Amino acid sequence: MELLVVVAIVIALASIAFSVTRNMQETTELTRAAQKIKNLGEAFVGYTSDSGGVLPREDATGPDDWTTASDPDSSEAWYNALPISMGAASVGELADNNNPEGFYEASHPLYVPGAPYPEGKKRFKKPYFAIAMNSRLQRTDEFGVKEPGTLISIVEPVNTVVFFERGMPGDKKVSPAQRGFDAGPKANPRAFAGRHNDKGILLFVDGHVEVRRVSDLITPAGSIIHQDGIIWTRNPDHNPN
Repeated sequence: MELLVVVAIVIALASIAFSVTRNMQETTELTRAAQKIKNLGEAFVGYTSDSGGVLPREDATGPDDWTTASDPDSSEAWYNALPISMGAASVGELADNNNPEGFYEASHPLYVPGAPYPEGKKRFKKPYFAIAMNSRLQRTDEFGVKEPGTLISIVEPVNTVVFFERGMPGDKKVSPAQRGFDAGPKANPRAFAGRHNDKGILLFVDGHVEVRRVSDLITPAGSIIHQDGIIWTRNPDHNPN
C-alpha cells in the first residue's frame, strides 16, 4: 500500500512537472514569435515610408514556390522586399543560392518559433510560410488589376491587420470553420493559426503586435468578425467576408 502511494505521488509530480515545462515552452515560443513578428512590423513601416506609402505586394504571379520567389518580377513581394530591408537574405535570394534550408533557420526573419514546419525533403519543395500578409488589403479592381495598395488608402492603420500567423498543414484548426492552412504568403483571416494555446499573433499596419484567440477573429460558423480594434479591410465600413 505504501509503495502504491509513493508511485501515485511520483506520477502526480511528473504530471505537474510536464505541465509546467510545457507551459514554459509555450510562453517562450509565444514571446520569441511576437518579437520576430514585431521586427517584421518595423521593417514594414520602414519599407512603406521609403516607398512613398506603397505597400509591398502580398505575393507574386505564379505558384508559391522557390522558382516564383526567385523571379526578378517578384522583388516587390513582401517576403523578398522586407527581409532585404532587415539585412537578411530574401526568399528569392535563398532560392538563387540553392539554400532553401536557410529559410528554416531560427535566425531568418521569416522563421516563426513554434510553427510546425515540415521535416525532411518536403520543406524543400516550396517555402512554407508561418506568417502571411492579410489578403483583404490588396483587391482586384474593375479592370482585373491588383495594385499593391497604399498607406493612405487604409483608414485606420492602428486597428488594421497587415500580417498574422497563418495556418500551416501541421497546425491544428481551433474551429472547423477555418480553412486555407496551406502555408502560402498571403491568407484570408479564416486561416489565422491559434498555435499558442489557441492564440496567435497579429501585426497591425502601424507596426504593433497583439495576441488574440481564434474566437476573436472568426465565428463558429466561419464569418470574419469585423469590429473596433480588429479591422481587416482598408475601410472599416467594408465587409471582410
